[in-house]
Order: sequence, then structure tokens, then C-alpha cells
Amino acid sequence: MGPRRATPPQRAPSSKVSTPSEPPTPKKEVFNGLFGGLDLTFDGGPKFGPDGEPLEHNATGLEHTFGQPNEAEVGDMEHTFGKREKVELKTTAWYHADSGRQQLEYAAQRDLQAICETVEEMKARGRCLTGKFTNDPEILPDRKFPEVLPFPPEMAQLMLRRQLDEDVEDEDLEEPTFPGYTAWHRLSEFQPLAGGTARVFQEGNLSHLGRVFPGHLENMYLVEALNAVSLRPKLARQLFLCFDQERAVYILSLFKNGIWMKVEVDDYVPVVEGEPLCCRSEKFPHVLWPSLVEKAYAKVSTLRDPLRLEENSGGWLAVGGGGCAEDALVDLTGGVAGRFYTADVSPDRLFLYIYTLQSDTLFVCHVNDAKCARTGVSLNPCASHVINRAATFDGRCFVQIFSADVSGVHDGGLSDAVPLELWRDYPEKGWEGFFWLTIEDFHAYFETIIECRLTSSPDVSIQGMPGRLPKGPLPYMETLFANPGRVIAQYPPEITVTTRGPCEVIVATMQMDSRITQVGSERQPYIPLIMKVYESLGNNMYSAHMVCRSNWIPTRDAMVAFQTAWRCVQGHCGNARAQWM
Repeated sequence: MGPRRATPPQRAPSSKVSTPSEPPTPKKEVFNGLFGGLDLTFDGGPKFGPDGEPLEHNATGLEHTFGQPNEAEVGDMEHTFGKREKVELKTTAWYHADSGRQQLEYAAQRDLQAICETVEEMKARGRCLTGKFTNDPEILPDRKFPEVLPFPPEMAQLMLRRQLDEDVEDEDLEEPTFPGYTAWHRLSEFQPLAGGTARVFQEGNLSHLGRVFPGHLENMYLVEALNAVSLRPKLARQLFLCFDQERAVYILSLFKNGIWMKVEVDDYVPVVEGEPLCCRSEKFPHVLWPSLVEKAYAKVSTLRDPLRLEENSGGWLAVGGGGCAEDALVDLTGGVAGRFYTADVSPDRLFLYIYTLQSDTLFVCHVNDAKCARTGVSLNPCASHVINRAATFDGRCFVQIFSADVSGVHDGGLSDAVPLELWRDYPEKGWEGFFWLTIEDFHAYFETIIECRLTSSPDVSIQGMPGRLPKGPLPYMETLFANPGRVIAQYPPEITVTTRGPCEVIVATMQMDSRITQVGSERQPYIPLIMKVYESLGNNMYSAHMVCRSNWIPTRDAMVAFQTAWRCVQGHCGNARAQWM
């Protein structure tokens, strides 16, 4: 890897399959799930292929198997790409990819040591009087850490290059200026009162890290994701591989294009109208972690020219312009995210789903603005709302919401029907941004739920949550496939997942992130993807009943999740096929 990489590694699209490393015993009466469970009935009706067409319309060909996996390494999973020969599998090969997570910690510690040594050397020479890191090779030479990409505190990092016209020369194009921009300032020295008291995280054994408020960019999607991460302190701390606050060196990890990336930043941020451009903690300037995460996000979103650094584009403004919370959740956690709607499920099943998954899933929720306006319920649709926990009391079901509203908590009077014992039994308080409501009220006044399964994180649950997955470093076994070419709708890929025991299977398809390649004020729109899962009956036959399917909306990722039970029929055990379209 050279010192001036053009862009972060790009492998698109990619598909990610996650299953529990030690499958738990199935409990059908406890977890039915949003997808209604896996239909294991075998009827005598017509059989359909993964494309929805009758089986006789499906031509069979050579089996396309990607390697022979070691059974000790794969566990209960086996992945093969379907028996029908696909054109794109010949022209642009899929391959087993590595997310690169295992190398991150060693590389981060190495770079941290090299940066700190360089800072001390420059300080001794009188060229770095503050003794703090600046991510600019012209200020701090990067000979000892050539793989650290620069992100200098300059106006160029605030602008998006225009889409060049062939008839107009480059020097005739003026780059846009950022309104309200005044200067750059270090987060650790933002206010005199915070001198010496600023910390990355608040000290103490906390059940949450507080609210995150938006800055001056249109990036509420990222603020929602940060508020969800804030409710799991272990998860938030995992974003930082290592740091040296005294020297202002912070090394974070972000998940982009199927790869874990090591991102090095200092604590310089642009100042707009006397405030930091980026989002901030409610305890800012004493707590810095959300602002540092957004800066790392901006650095990753920079389009880089390896020959002309002055032509770099993106940075902070590429983080703005709106987006989807599920994309940010995946980038921050390495998990698998999607969305569903409360109108598609009954309140009791919705509570069972949230209650069962709350220990290893993040839930962002959006207010039903029309319903609130009709009924006079004052929930702020512009504020971040996250489900913190679900609990039962006296035979009734309740959900606790975390509201990150700058003007304070607005529960719309819905918490009046909640018994006081719930406030007594759990540590979260109303003045911290929390409120309780019944599952019926939640179902009525919230319309969209964005879920993120934490498939790449160890146990990050908080006190009082029921455990669901086996304990261990990582609860899921992960397999990653990547394709460096283009996948077209006429020849969608198919993957077969064979389970040899009760398993939970989560499959996600990820397109290349368009922020990384953004030029101009508009990004390339994502192609709507849909995945369908069918149960295989053996002999290239599939059940007519679809197990589940993903959303079909123009988002970067698409995901499905389902469970399999232990059942063998004529020597065939728990085989399912996922199809992309």
C-alpha cells in the first residue's frame, strides 16, 4: 500500500453471510421473528426456483462451487453459488474476501507509536511547539508512517469538486466556498473552560454515553447512528483502536465496502458561526468522541487524486447531503442493517422481536408524523429516536425510547400510562433523554424501524437485558464474498447456504459507497436491490413458499435474516438459497 492511495479499497458489490458460531438451541415459542420463522412444510404443490418461475423453466448447468471449505473452519455452514451457470460468474469472478479486521489493531499501535515519536522529535526541534499531531505532511513529516493519508485542516477539505465540463478548462472553474466558515480549532481547546478537562469518553461505568446533537451539516442519518451507538458504551469504545489524547492522535476503525479501515485523525475541526461544524456530544467540549468519529467519517469520504493532492474532493461536505441511517450503522459497527415498518407487523409480535434481539441489535425509529399531528401527540419528528430496551411489567409490554432532542425530552404524554416501577427498576432517567411507552402506543406513533444486527461485535449489551447469543469474542461466523466487476439485473447471483443444525442466517448485499467517489453536489444514486430466500427441497427443487425477502428500495445495502431448524428429509438438511435481483 503506497503512501498516497487514490481511494479506500473498493470491492463492490459484496455479499456478507453471518451465522452464529455456536448455534443456540431453537426456541420456537420464544422467537418467531418478524419473518414468521422458516416454513419447513413439504407439500405436493408445484415447485418454484429461486427466480419465482416454475421449476421446469429453470435450466440446470454446472455446479459453481467457490473452493472446498474446511469443515473445522466453516462450522455448520457451507456456501456454494447455485447450480445454474451464471454469465457474470465467468466474466467477473466472485471470490472469498477478507475484511482485514485482524490486522487493524497491530497496524494502529504501530502507527500511533510512529506518530507520537515524530511529534516528540519535531517538538524537540522547535517545529511543533504545542506537541500535538497535525494530519498534514507539510507540518508533520510522515516518513515514519507513510500509510497514513493526509487530512490537513484546510479549506480544500470542506469543498466538493465540480463535475468538470469538457468545454471548460479547470482554471476557469471556481470551487464553492463554505458559508459561515471562519477558522479551524482543536476540539480539546475549543473553549477555555474545557482546558485540561476534555476527554474522549466520560469516565465511569455508565449505561449510556449521552445524547449526540447535530452540527451544521445535513447528516442526521449519521447523528441517528451515533445516538444508537451511544446507548452501548462498549460499542462506542470499540470505534477507537487506540489514541493519545495528549498528542491529539486518534486512530479509529470504520467499515467501508466490506473492509475494515484504519483512520487516523487529529482533533482540528472547522468552526462555523462560533460552533464546530461537526456533531457533538451534549457534554461537549468535555466529551469528544462523536465529533472525532464524524471527522474520521469525513476523511474516509474524501475522493483522492494520488498525483494532484490539490484536486482532492469530498471530505466534510460529502458527509452532508442526507443519507440513510442503516448505511451509517453498518459503517460504524460492521453489522448488517435494514428497515421495516410497524404497519406490517402486529404490536405483540413487534414487541417479541424487539425484546428478543435487544441485546445484539440497534434499533433507530422514526416518528409517524401524520398520526401525531392528527391526534395531537407532540413527538418531535426532527429529533433522533432510538429504542434502548424492551421490558414487561404486570403482564404488559413496554418500550424505552432514547430521544436526542436539543430542546429537551418530548414524550407526547405517552409516558403517563407507564407504571413508576419501570423508572425505579432501570437506571435510565427522564432528564437524560429517556421515556417509556406501551408497545401499543409505540406501534401507533412510530412508523419506521431501522435495525442493525451487531454481527461483528462481541457482547455489548447493558445490564438488565436478556442474553440471546453464545458468549465469545464474536457471536457470528462471517463469510464475505466480493466481486470487482459489474453485476447486472439480467444475471443475478445466487448463493446456497446449507446448515447442519439450528442456525440463524443473516445475508447482506452491499454496493460500493457513493460518498467515496462523489464529485459535485450530487452523489450517484444507489440501485434498488432485492434478495429472496427459498427453501431447497433437494434435487434442485425449491418450496413454492418464500422464506423471506429484503426491502426493494434505493439504499446501499439489502439484508435478510431467518432461522433454520434441525430437520432432515431424504438426507437433505436445512438448505436455503438466496437470490439477488
